[in-house]
Amino acid sequence: MKPVGFQGTLDVYEFCSDKVKKVLKVARDKALAEEEDRIAKKLKGEDVDGGDDKKKDGDGDAEMDGADDEDDADLRAALAMSVEPELPPVGPGLPPDFRGLYELFAVVTHKGRDADGGHYMGWVKADNSGRQAAGDDKKREKIGDTEEENDDWYVFDDDEVSPCKTEDILKLKGGGDWHMSYLNFYRAKK
Repeated sequence: MKPVGFQGTLDVYEFCSDKVKKVLKVARDKALAEEEDRIAKKLKGEDVDGGDDKKKDGDGDAEMDGADDEDDADLRAALAMSVEPELPPVGPGLPPDFRGLYELFAVVTHKGRDADGGHYMGWVKADNSGRQAAGDDKKREKIGDTEEENDDWYVFDDDEVSPCKTEDILKLKGGGDWHMSYLNFYRAKK
């Protein structure tokens, strides 16, 4: 009967070995630097959507065409020495820029006082990839003062399917006669 809360994003960094943390830290630091850069640009009033069209492929190539091969070889050697060795991937099937973050995408709940009685239901996050690919640039809604996005979900109650939002999912912590999260399914966050 005690409520048990959970989050839409699961960060496993603190539970990892030092070896895995070292690999994850590279992507985490890069993401943090990108976020800080985005915020700085936003504060300056610059375009933060990555619309930097000033330099296209091919710009600046004229200067490099006249460089001799010796300088080019020296430049490549210096660049190779300055670049850190690539770290191995964290695990099979995980993207190279994986930061140790997982997103909630499905929940099974139980409503009732004991496992022998009551009602089980499924809650599944909607696949909005088609909408994003179609160019829907609508700003994504956040939950209150959090960074949690209020995405679309579906609740499967026997033969009835209804839409809901992430905000509703995070309330499935139980307590009394309300739905309690019984199984939470997470996947690597992209």
